[in-house]
Amino acid sequence: MPLKYQKIWSESQKAGVWKIEECHSYFLDRLVLDDVEREHFDGLSEKRQKEWLASRLLICQLLNDYRTSIIYKDSYGKPFIKDSLINISISHSYDYVAAILSPKKVGIDIQKRVDKIRRIAHKYLNMEELHTIPSELVTDVLLIQWGAKESLYKAYGRKSLEYREHIRVMLYNSHLQQLQDACTYPLSFEGYIKTDSIFESYSLKTLRIEDYFLTYCQEF
Repeated sequence: MPLKYQKIWSESQKAGVWKIEECHSYFLDRLVLDDVEREHFDGLSEKRQKEWLASRLLICQLLNDYRTSIIYKDSYGKPFIKDSLINISISHSYDYVAAILSPKKVGIDIQKRVDKIRRIAHKYLNMEELHTIPSELVTDVLLIQWGAKESLYKAYGRKSLEYREHIRVMLYNSHLQQLQDACTYPLSFEGYIKTDSIFESYSLKTLRIEDYFLTYCQEF
């Protein structure tokens, strides 16, 4: 698993991206699965099995903890670490897996740069957001917006949010100008989640790793 990116803020606050190039046995030799995990694993497709194994090994490496059955999912499907106050988030895209962990609320998303993102933009951006995107940066900005909103959704972790209404990403002209002038990364910005009952604000960062966009968020 070649490490493509790693960020360490502290011992309990880290992020990493790996390119998956190994066979199943590489992961199975390094992980200890209990009966429940084994049953879940056996029910996955071959592609999903490798993603599932790789994400768990990456989390274990970031934690430096290889105990069996340390990663669970809550009733909303959000992953968490057993008997720990550390929050985690996981993402996959093709042969890449990304993970982040922190005492704060966190979310992460990795996406391959593909033009088909244009076809679904209306599902996660409102008309105001769509109209502020420069035509020459459409694909990149749509991917950044999607990665940011997906990260925020994962950080919140309750599955009751509408992307166009409740999740906002604060990409200003200065950010777009930065991309337009030199396509420079990382790009740092902010976002928030707002409903009738909650308001949560987050810092966001987007990186370009080969032909992928990595975006992650942490609550302020």
